[in-house]
Amino acid sequence: MNIATTEPETTSLDSEAIEVLRESIADVLANECDSRAVHVYLDRENDLEASIWRQATDLGWLTLALPEAHGGLGMGARGLQVLNRELGERTAPGAFAPTLCAAQWIASIGSDGLRGELLPAVVAGELKIAVPTLETAGPLSLAGGKVSGQIDLLGSADTGIAAVPVGADGWALVRIDGSAAVLTPIDNWDRTREIYRLECRDATVAGVIADPDGKVGALLGTYIAIALAADSIGAANNIAYKTIEYLKERVQFERPIASFQAIKHRAADLIGKITTQEALLEQAVQSADNGSPDSAMWARLAKAGATDAFAFVARDCIQLHGGVGHTWEYDPHIYMKRARLNEGLLNNNRALRDNAVQSLNRALAEGRTTTELDW
Repeated sequence: MNIATTEPETTSLDSEAIEVLRESIADVLANECDSRAVHVYLDRENDLEASIWRQATDLGWLTLALPEAHGGLGMGARGLQVLNRELGERTAPGAFAPTLCAAQWIASIGSDGLRGELLPAVVAGELKIAVPTLETAGPLSLAGGKVSGQIDLLGSADTGIAAVPVGADGWALVRIDGSAAVLTPIDNWDRTREIYRLECRDATVAGVIADPDGKVGALLGTYIAIALAADSIGAANNIAYKTIEYLKERVQFERPIASFQAIKHRAADLIGKITTQEALLEQAVQSADNGSPDSAMWARLAKAGATDAFAFVARDCIQLHGGVGHTWEYDPHIYMKRARLNEGLLNNNRALRDNAVQSLNRALAEGRTTTELDW
């Protein structure tokens, strides 16, 4: 199979247009995916996941990153950042991150046949794609065009395609048919996300993507890292400001506790950690969209930094809420669980930073800087 290996063209939107787009997404989610709706969803008493997916399809959110040739807006990694940040703010459920990252990956490296078959179905909201929970997951076997083996995936119950590594053969796009390819749910503390074990026994594939030097798999990881980082920053920002508002209302010693100097410093620390990671994510997004040779490094550093910061913020917000911070009725526990899952996805953060050091050493040996961008 002949595979295209060039990056899809991206459309540059000015900062004002991006902000208008972001606000439109935020407004819809504020109405459709507020705190109460999420709590009811966690009790499995509404169809919030399906509702948000329908809204995303109708409003064109699924098209933000994809190239214009395939019905998208051509925003590339910027599109993944904008959408996943707003979804993260509301801890919106659904398979947005795996589906849209995989779709952007297919747009980047897939054959014309794969693009033509799969991308229109994604844009129409008819196809969800699952991806490995870890980029270090062991490969499945490919023989005679059929896949066998098992792997853990981030996806949804109605996943139609799974992108899985098949060793020296590269990557296979397995068709989930419930017979030769079966998804079994895995218990997961974050009930806004779904993890499954895929078991394949001579499963059919939509296509196989060669990956002789590992760069194809690394690109998928880059998109996933950017989505996880954006999700984490959005979520951390929202729970931080929710907690600050709570501190203004909670009274001790006849004073709002937000007036205590020690509490002010802790609140400032929350915002400071988030702001720092926003700058790192911006570097990752621009590196990816500009085709930088160091985009994989920056994306993984952004994921490590953002998810660490998110976990710190969520943990401190639980403490700042006092005893009620741990209870089901309040929001902090939802964000804490999402933070811990985000930390573990793709790869553990220490390993990501270790790999970044190796990438930096290679860049220095080649005599180039890793920080230059076309601003």
